[in-house]
Amino acid sequence: MRAFLAAARGACVTGCVRRPAIRLASLLLACVPVAGCDFFQELESVDEGDEGDDEGDDAGDDDAETGGECTVLDDYCSTQDTLHSCDLESGELVTLSCAELCGNLLNFTCTPTASSAHGCWCVTAGNPIYACGQLEDCIVGCGSDPNSDCTKTCFVRSDPQTIRLLGSLYSCADRACDELCVSDPAGCGNCLESARAGLYGDCGVPRSVCDDDTTDEPSWP
Repeated sequence: MRAFLAAARGACVTGCVRRPAIRLASLLLACVPVAGCDFFQELESVDEGDEGDDEGDDAGDDDAETGGECTVLDDYCSTQDTLHSCDLESGELVTLSCAELCGNLLNFTCTPTASSAHGCWCVTAGNPIYACGQLEDCIVGCGSDPNSDCTKTCFVRSDPQTIRLLGSLYSCADRACDELCVSDPAGCGNCLESARAGLYGDCGVPRSVCDDDTTDEPSWP
């Protein structure tokens, strides 16, 4: 599925963009916060108790040969607008600006994805019809798929300021739950729900700012 991709030639679609030199992540955010979130595939773990056998020694040699190159698990978002992503060609972790990656689109937030990769959620803003809470409800009601027409319409009914306010809340929640979502996918949804509600991860301020946002425009059904 093509998702969150803006091509370098300028043929952009709403979603996440990554520099061409970096592998293109499939970003499907289909997790509704009130439901269980299984955004992340379970990771295989190595039994640290198995030491000294030939298989373990061979694995150690393989690790040495790779030179400690980064993997998708090293990806992270340090801020709403800053993406740190593993360039699989160079094996190095690079820092990218979501504003630059989004180009003519507006960066909603830097976010994790279904594959544990991270990317920038780029959107098209519109008119100030929805306040922050209404935009949040609209996205959740659409299933949080950034490439669906439903979700795109949510952002078109919101202005840049409102989009950025909600993006700040999403960013706070994603960063607060990032490690837990990798280690405990079953608990990811509850973590995100609590964080976006302002109950976890020091997200109370962006939650209150979003709740205080209002618009004089009538709500759309």
